[in-house]
Amino acid sequence: MLTIATPQLNPAEWQDVRATLNAVADCGCAEPAVAGSLRSRLGHAIGALIGPKKAASAPLPVHLRPVRDFLCETGRTRRLAERHVPSLSAQGFSRAQIEALALLGA
Repeated sequence: MLTIATPQLNPAEWQDVRATLNAVADCGCAEPAVAGSLRSRLGHAIGALIGPKKAASAPLPVHLRPVRDFLCETGRTRRLAERHVPSLSAQGFSRAQIEALALLGA
């Protein structure tokens, strides 16, 4: 479990955090399989056996990939993924918002 105190954010900052989490909610942590790869072929074979999977979601926009990577690593390690913090800061997230993303999204 993450040991971060609840960040002090104003309502607009919480709204940004919520909107960001909603935008990456169903993106998953794995990259899609490369066409023709063993993973892709296995996925198609399994799909043929058990039926089609649910409709694929739209690809994740490029600007949200650092958020996804941060959340995935934080969730895997149960520690704040510090190496992703600079890219999130460059997108305009404050340290408090980054900690809120970690607490709510990981």
